[in-house]
Amino acid sequence: MKRFVSVVGMASLSLAGAQAQASGFRLPEASIAGAALSNALVANHKEIGALAYNPAAMSFHDGTQLAAGLIFLTHGVSVTPTGGAAKVDSDHKELAYLPNLYIANRRNADWSWGLNIGTPFGLETKWPGNTFPALGSLPLVHPAESKIEVINFNPNFSYRMSANTSAAIGVNYYRVREVKLNTHAATINGDGGDLGWNAALMHVAGPWSFGASYRSAVTVALDGKINNSGISADLNLPWMAQIGVRYQATDNLGVEFDIERTGWKKFNQILVNSNATGAVLVNNTNGWKSANAYRLGITYDLGTGTQLRAGYSRDLAGQGDDRFTARVPDADRNLFSVGLKQKLANDWAVEAAYMYVKFDDRDYASTVPFGAYGTDPNGTSVYNGKYQSNAHLFGLGVTKKF
Repeated sequence: MKRFVSVVGMASLSLAGAQAQASGFRLPEASIAGAALSNALVANHKEIGALAYNPAAMSFHDGTQLAAGLIFLTHGVSVTPTGGAAKVDSDHKELAYLPNLYIANRRNADWSWGLNIGTPFGLETKWPGNTFPALGSLPLVHPAESKIEVINFNPNFSYRMSANTSAAIGVNYYRVREVKLNTHAATINGDGGDLGWNAALMHVAGPWSFGASYRSAVTVALDGKINNSGISADLNLPWMAQIGVRYQATDNLGVEFDIERTGWKKFNQILVNSNATGAVLVNNTNGWKSANAYRLGITYDLGTGTQLRAGYSRDLAGQGDDRFTARVPDADRNLFSVGLKQKLANDWAVEAAYMYVKFDDRDYASTVPFGAYGTDPNGTSVYNGKYQSNAHLFGLGVTKKF
């Protein structure tokens, strides 16, 4: 039983072992327009693709609006362990598909409603055996495959308080379709779902517009198994807050700057419980902290129905050194993006986006020996090494005004 609990502890170091495009395992690319503008859209009341970032913008659109797209994402993660012979690549499935959909309708002069469907968290890592040093009598407890898939269903209502100001409120249902936390000695998987809420504001003043958005933290109860034994665990998803300002400098040129803060401290603890006895098998500490992202987006209308887009974002890591884990080798990163929108007949438009994500190299060098935290290797010298990551995103989509 002691060895079983140790294996469970290793498997539960992180309930999301993914490399994503914001700090931690967050995927902020909620629309094709967002991917083209490095997600600087919270203060944009003009673009349909901004509704997923700030649903209060629905009040500034007439009729029915539709934005739908698919983002193809490839990412690579590698580590050169300290003292190791060579760099080791994560052997995960490199291509991911991120669908997004927003449909909105203005019911009358005051009220609008909308539905957003997206993938706000996810991705995967998979470390081959012998990537990290053996741990005495526990040689197979290092992370193997770590995977999470989350879909968010987010209905919203928006109220136009005045000609220039609107507010919105909504419900977030996070459906965790799959979690895998395999080690080289055991498999662990689970799924579940739970509810959160969100609120947003939008204000327009001449060429200026201001936006704010908040999404609550959510604790998703997971049911699953370790090998063939039933367990339950909590996946703590962080809160997210955004503020932004946009300036329409000319008839053609618009510039936006946003700040986002993600409450990763919510992710500090993982409890794994036995379904048979109710006992707490594992109580893990992750050592995460809240982190900021700084986003810049630029649009330029050519006057021929074509809009050019570009963006840059500096996203800071939520994972510190205290309890660093190879399941989520988080690092500060730069996002560079470009894209375009082309208007077509009958109020249709096509959109395209490309984003390159360059992670800072993470040189991790702990002086804490394995055993200092019991059987938990997080934050110890067994994960010392240089971690390198990068990602490419390609997005295609359509918008339509009815």
